[in-house]
Amino acid sequence: MIPQKYLIATLFIAAMLLLVAIGLGLRPSGAGGVGVSGPVAVDMVMDSFETLAEWPLEDGWSPRFIGAQDPDQREPWPPEGGFGTPWEPASPYLGDQALALNGPQGASMVALWRGLEWRRYRFDAPLCSARLAPGRPNRLLVTLMLESRRFETRLLEVPEGRVLWSVQSGPWSRFSWDGRAVLVGLADPARPERLLLSSLPVDGEPGEATFARWGEEGLPPSPRGWPTVPESLWDDGRDLRGAKLLLPWAPDGLLWMPRHDWLWTCANHLWTAWHLEGGAWVRAGAGEGQLFAHPPRDMARIGASLAELRALDPPDPAPRFLTALDRLDWRRVIPDAPSWPAYDPAWAWRGEAEALTAWDLRWGPAEAPLAPERQREALMRAYRPEWKTSARLRASVAGWLPRGPEVSLREPLGCAWVWVGNRVLLVRLGDTERSRRLRSLLH
Repeated sequence: MIPQKYLIATLFIAAMLLLVAIGLGLRPSGAGGVGVSGPVAVDMVMDSFETLAEWPLEDGWSPRFIGAQDPDQREPWPPEGGFGTPWEPASPYLGDQALALNGPQGASMVALWRGLEWRRYRFDAPLCSARLAPGRPNRLLVTLMLESRRFETRLLEVPEGRVLWSVQSGPWSRFSWDGRAVLVGLADPARPERLLLSSLPVDGEPGEATFARWGEEGLPPSPRGWPTVPESLWDDGRDLRGAKLLLPWAPDGLLWMPRHDWLWTCANHLWTAWHLEGGAWVRAGAGEGQLFAHPPRDMARIGASLAELRALDPPDPAPRFLTALDRLDWRRVIPDAPSWPAYDPAWAWRGEAEALTAWDLRWGPAEAPLAPERQREALMRAYRPEWKTSARLRASVAGWLPRGPEVSLREPLGCAWVWVGNRVLLVRLGDTERSRRLRSLLH
């Protein structure tokens, strides 16, 4: 029989060896660890996420806009995610830095995560939209609902919170894709088929108001009875500052501002390209067809005028064209090229042959593989218990979040916003091959 003291000594040595093995396994291989080489499988690390910041929500507060809907945004709420590109609809989750909140009695706030602390920008009116300038996170654009059908847009310098300018506006605002201008809109209260737009500079005060007159040589005249002088506008339209233009509008209307001096619009199967010259908008071109954004480099058009159709060789009843964002140089897409996907502002394009959305819809060649998006589901799974607990404590949670936590991915930035009910978290995503591919694609 083996003496008891030898058994105890053997077990003690085995336990020590096990502790040493575990310790080495937790260290990186460069520091003497014995971890596996190569990336760890995403499924092994997805059930826990590092919290970068946390915002506790008091009763009545939520990351939601009030009455927010851009003129070309089909739904009042944006999707729960996206790539954070400047052509997407506004979201209460501003990149990886800020959170827009509305509260009771018309109070609202933008909370900015900067320098490992929250900075608060409070407003006495509900927020309709909030955006940080593309590539310039020191400019914050907010639109407030002062009263029924009365709105104000403000440009703030952050983190100081200084108001650079404010204008009476419509219920939405957005930056140009280059971050150098702001576009606001105002619907004609008596004629909903008219939309008044105004462009204002990000740097400096808005100059003297100008008004597009629709008098360019070689282009179709303005619609019959169209106002061509600002005195013909309604009161709020006359008071709107900046470089103004009045557009024919329709429920299917779309508009894009890829540069501070270029604006593309489309409604009723008619498109127009506007160029800012001498502080006023003038038409650079116009025609028939349906216009679409083809980020990051092009505008796309489907359809043509009768004269263009007759000149096509070979014939094509629905020809497709592409042009640069800042000039008119339409080039035809070959007829047998694959059909483009249905237009969605969340599509991220890579040239003319590859596109995808944050919801894993894809278009393009099979030889450009991209790993499927799996972190959204993992976040839902990881924070579902906390959502259930929050829903039991607060009746409002079941109304706001009936299906579970709200997850808004910011994949290229390596983070996600998660609203679990009684708090909003900014968490770090796993660094995967997919996220690295997305960063190279979008930047």
